[in-house]
Amino acid sequence: MQPIKKEVTVEASQETAFNVFTQKMDLWWPKTHHVGKTPLVESVLEPGANGRWYSKHEDGSEVNVGYVLSWSPYGHLVLAWQIDGNFQYDPNLVTEVEIKFIDEGPKKTRIQMEHRDLHKLTGGAKVIADMDGGWEYIMNLYKGAADEA
Repeated sequence: MQPIKKEVTVEASQETAFNVFTQKMDLWWPKTHHVGKTPLVESVLEPGANGRWYSKHEDGSEVNVGYVLSWSPYGHLVLAWQIDGNFQYDPNLVTEVEIKFIDEGPKKTRIQMEHRDLHKLTGGAKVIADMDGGWEYIMNLYKGAADEA
């Protein structure tokens, strides 16, 4: 099963692009894309290796998405995605989301995103197609936020 790959170029420095992705996820992660039982209030990515990736919800709950596998400011980030093919958190599942921030100039950064190990998910091609469309949407929202930073 092929990984999902997306690439966007943002009008921001490499440092700004990394910081918008990691520190300001709540500005661009869509409120519709979550696995909580009540509406999403905030998306959080804690800095550094083993930092939590989670969402906060209207009912006060926190729902894990995954955690940070590798944190290399400002060029590279690898996240553990622990959402299964039924879009539920599974603490025993780890697929990887790798994000590279490639410096293309003082105010231009190319971002390459790859979500791999998709064979571990249940649901087959339909789930992967849905995730592919979701990542396209999410990366374009990120681009908009990074361009404005």
